[in-house]
Amino acid sequence: MHRNNILTHSIRVALISSVAAVTFTAPVAAEDGAKKVERIEVTGSRIKRTDMEAASPVLVMNREELEATGMISIGDILQTIPAAGSALNTAFNNGGDGSTNMDLRNLGAQRLLVLVNGKRWISSLGSTVDLNTIPTSAIERIEVLKDGASAVYGSDAIAGVVNIITRKNFEGVEVSVYGGQNAKYDDGRQYTADITFGAVSEKGGLLFNMSHVTQQPIWAADRDISDTGYSSTADNTRLQIKGSQLNQANQDALDAITTPNDSGIYNLMSKEGTGADVGVDQFRPRTSADVYNFAKDNYLSTPQNRNSFYVQGFYDISDNLRVISDFMMTNRKSSQELAPMPLTLGASFGEAASRVDIGANNIYNPFGEKLYGSNARAVANGEAEDYVPFALQRRMVEAGSRQYNQNDTTYRAMIGLEGNINDNWTWSANYIYGQNNQDVMTTGLLNLTRINQALGDNCDASNGCVALNLFGGPGTVTQDMVDYITFDSVSRSGLTMKDYAFNISGDLFDLPAGAVGMALGLERREESGFDTPDPLTVTGESSGNQRDATSGGFRLDEAYVELSIPVLENLLVTPAIRVSDHDSYGNNTTGKVGVEYRPMDDMLLRGTWAQGYRAPSISDLYAGNADSYPTWNDPCNTRDDKGNPLDISGKPGCAAVPDGYRQANTQIRISQVSSPDLKPETSESYTYGAVYNPSWLEGAELTLDYYNIKVEDAIGRYGHTKIARECADDASSDSCSKIDRDSLGNIVDLRNFLQNAGEYNVEGVDFFTAYRFPETSFGTFKASLDVAYVIKNEFDGDDRVGIQYGDGGFPEFKSNFMVDWAMGDWDAHWKVRFVGKLRSDAYEGLTPEDDDYVYYKESGYRQNFDSYMVHNVSVGYNMDSYNTKISIGVNNLFAKEPEFEGPTNGQALSFNNFSVTEYDVNMDRFIYLRATTKF
Repeated sequence: MHRNNILTHSIRVALISSVAAVTFTAPVAAEDGAKKVERIEVTGSRIKRTDMEAASPVLVMNREELEATGMISIGDILQTIPAAGSALNTAFNNGGDGSTNMDLRNLGAQRLLVLVNGKRWISSLGSTVDLNTIPTSAIERIEVLKDGASAVYGSDAIAGVVNIITRKNFEGVEVSVYGGQNAKYDDGRQYTADITFGAVSEKGGLLFNMSHVTQQPIWAADRDISDTGYSSTADNTRLQIKGSQLNQANQDALDAITTPNDSGIYNLMSKEGTGADVGVDQFRPRTSADVYNFAKDNYLSTPQNRNSFYVQGFYDISDNLRVISDFMMTNRKSSQELAPMPLTLGASFGEAASRVDIGANNIYNPFGEKLYGSNARAVANGEAEDYVPFALQRRMVEAGSRQYNQNDTTYRAMIGLEGNINDNWTWSANYIYGQNNQDVMTTGLLNLTRINQALGDNCDASNGCVALNLFGGPGTVTQDMVDYITFDSVSRSGLTMKDYAFNISGDLFDLPAGAVGMALGLERREESGFDTPDPLTVTGESSGNQRDATSGGFRLDEAYVELSIPVLENLLVTPAIRVSDHDSYGNNTTGKVGVEYRPMDDMLLRGTWAQGYRAPSISDLYAGNADSYPTWNDPCNTRDDKGNPLDISGKPGCAAVPDGYRQANTQIRISQVSSPDLKPETSESYTYGAVYNPSWLEGAELTLDYYNIKVEDAIGRYGHTKIARECADDASSDSCSKIDRDSLGNIVDLRNFLQNAGEYNVEGVDFFTAYRFPETSFGTFKASLDVAYVIKNEFDGDDRVGIQYGDGGFPEFKSNFMVDWAMGDWDAHWKVRFVGKLRSDAYEGLTPEDDDYVYYKESGYRQNFDSYMVHNVSVGYNMDSYNTKISIGVNNLFAKEPEFEGPTNGQALSFNNFSVTEYDVNMDRFIYLRATTKF
């Protein structure tokens, strides 16, 4: 009796899914006069089953729902679901690379496993997957498992799994075109064109898909909220120099212009309109107005073109043996654009910048005296021990903007066999080969070796050198000078994956309540990767951040067993265990137990306990050292930014720092260091929930799930501020070995290393309800509501719920409300996306011991953002006589704009003055049209 009720509920759920897109569609076939439900594999388990609702919560988005979003990127669509966290997308101009990732529970994209048809997809060196490599037009549905699944699927499935299912049994030809743009600003145009061929016979089937996507940019300057961003490096030259190190004539000339600070340092700017005149009298005092608006040269939404080719097929060798295969290749050409390169010279800007001196006889040196960029080099040439190197900044506007152009090619091939041993047992074996290669050309970079020559004493046409004028106003750097000191950087990176897998599943034996199911399998995964920067980048001769080469790989062997045990007629227990052997860190074991209990036919109570793990990525283990220049305050400063003395007598690690030391630049050089000794991250998660399909209200469904995930030994940087603080407080601390200072106290390097030390603790509730109304004379209506409520999102004890950190946000509430209507050949859709209130609080989570705490707190940097709501609508019409459907839609119907971050206090932690992961980047009505024809 109960089995029949399961059948009834399965059919009912399937009907709801076709309307609300929240569960699978169960194929139903007639056999011997009775209905039979086909057993299928549900995401989260390798054991095939008849009922669609399992112990683990799964969100399903079918093809109709994907098309109704009006978006052309699967990554962008997934980032809008309420359970999604902040992840990289094409709105990241500074720091982006054209890819789009998916994050679940704000645990990081590297802790989410991406599968295609249940099989692992190729990732990056950092274990994240670019979802733009998967063509949208080849997708049938997406299943999001919101539960840990490492015991079933292996590494990376800590936060959950995204399983993308491609179209099956497609016959005929389908052509689809799409175009859209922002209505008011007339920008952000997007175009797609794709064609799909399919054929199915008694013995096999074939699907062929080609697609093209064009996404045009939006400029930050074209939106009021993002058109301003100030840098202290202006298009005039800023020079800081100690007057007492100059001859008396130069000192007198400077004294006539301005007054030095307490340390005797002059803070100067070159005058505007000076041309080639570079005398000392052509300087003026620097003021707070001497800033550069870099935002006008930045993309707000970055451009790209993608071309994808996908083919899949199967062939039945016999009744019990089938060969399956698929192949995908995607080429992406994307770019980012930043303001012209800021040139920074002198030891206060790092080791590379300290190598440049300005020769006394250089024709553009207004002082006629040699200016040293390094204290050590000055002392070696007879200068005093306390020599202070010059510090120079200039925005090289004459060289044009910096462009980062990616040419990324990803391909993946799978071939396998699957078959039936008998009516109850099936098996499959497959091999996957994937490869990703990315070439990056960067323009507008500066060659520091050439700059050193161009500022030297012996630079003239006789030795092919072009002297560089950095002491005139904007425009005094000629094209010949630009050509001599600039270069285009070319770097290349790539990853290769090989995956071998064997799975078998079936029924072991019968219990009174039903058959005990089992699945077991073996898997070997091999990955190798590399990152080869431009030679000038490796040697530090580039004005961009120095970066060493990366090369490495690993092998991972795994075996798992999963059981399905019907303890009672209405109680099912599903345990699983997985054993892993990694050639870098050794063995690891994870387990999972799911429980499904039906107290009544209409209700399922469910719960899971799961262990998870994430193996260190190639970048974690083998990435070459790379420069970074974060903004922070040195705890050993003896003066504040106003020149007032600071008491550091209680900091023994600062004893060697000379009195009067104050960091010359708020951006201090650090080195990001990988670690080959890392261990895997581990996690423990719990979910408890209920699914209710009331028989008294046909067409309704309600799910409620609680989750709690704890991640331990999370891989992350130890922290540059923590290293500096520990060394300052304890001179014998190991952190002091990670810091190098020059004789003046400046930090010239700080090695920020990776370690297994972080801890995440997230907790919340997901709620979903859907209802298909009875059919009326006005058509069929459907409504659904998906809500994510975050109770806790802690990292290392700091709860981040309700906080916006720049481009990352942790809303307490997020939801999607959808209403769908269909009548005859017409359909319409309305979706409301809601993001709860946030606050931007720069010292949130900092303790009074942190160096930045007092600064941020006294600056009063705290801002509240109201809740945010965006409405998307679309209408479609089927022209049956032409086998064509036309859809038109408007995303962000009311042109909702996010709130400015920081205009009242001069601070903004996000690059565009708002979070590009929580809010609409277009800030305009985006109107689109789609036409699909089938033959």
